Amino acid sequence: MDNSERIDRYLSGEMNAAERQGFESELASDAQLADDLALQRDMVHFLQQRESKSALQTQLKAIGADYFQSEPTARIVRLSPRRLIGIASAVAAAAVILLLLWQFWSAPSLYDEFAQHPPLALAEKSAGAINWSETETAFQAGNFAKAESGLETYIIQHPDDRQARLYLGICKMELNKTAEAQLIFQGFSDAETSLKDLADWYSALNYLKIGDEVSCRKALNALTPASSYFDRAQLLLKRLDESKE
Repeated sequence: MDNSERIDRYLSGEMNAAERQGFESELASDAQLADDLALQRDMVHFLQQRESKSALQTQLKAIGADYFQSEPTARIVRLSPRRLIGIASAVAAAAVILLLLWQFWSAPSLYDEFAQHPPLALAEKSAGAINWSETETAFQAGNFAKAESGLETYIIQHPDDRQARLYLGICKMELNKTAEAQLIFQGFSDAETSLKDLADWYSALNYLKIGDEVSCRKALNALTPASSYFDRAQLLLKRLDESKE
């Protein structure tokens, strides 16, 4: 299996825990693989943003139509040097704004790069008229509002399913309910190791999402080498350092 296929499986969450951990260990030591992963993530992000950029382009065209409508009768107007300088400055300013907008829409954030969620697998698949697989499908499809609603109902019926509660935190994080998400993640200090590690990793991502780099770094550094998320944490710390260069 070549790197492209492995990266596809990694980004789509198809790797099992052992395979993912091995892949992330390679990322920490293989610069080419890390570069390939970053490129492929950028491509995925670009495709996801095409619709948003298309809407932006439509708005810009509308603005252009408002300000640059042609006159019914063409005529030549002589402009003074001062007026020409003013127009040139306005055009330059518009170009800078468009460049900044393009960078904003096309560049993936570190959060987007690292927030790759493992698939949701609920312990109970059905209960009467409720088909919990729909909640799983919603989560996998990125429909976090629907997944959040389903998980809240599921947890009422299955309050001991802590993994479901953790995934509820992920949904809330993705829906920008970061304070609620953080409370959920912090509630796993006494959980079994695998769940605690996952909660600690998502606590760091939650801080990253809100721009609290200090708390994010603190959470990442708290992940020990024994954690299955240690390599990923080290990679994110490295990317945070690189973003400041």
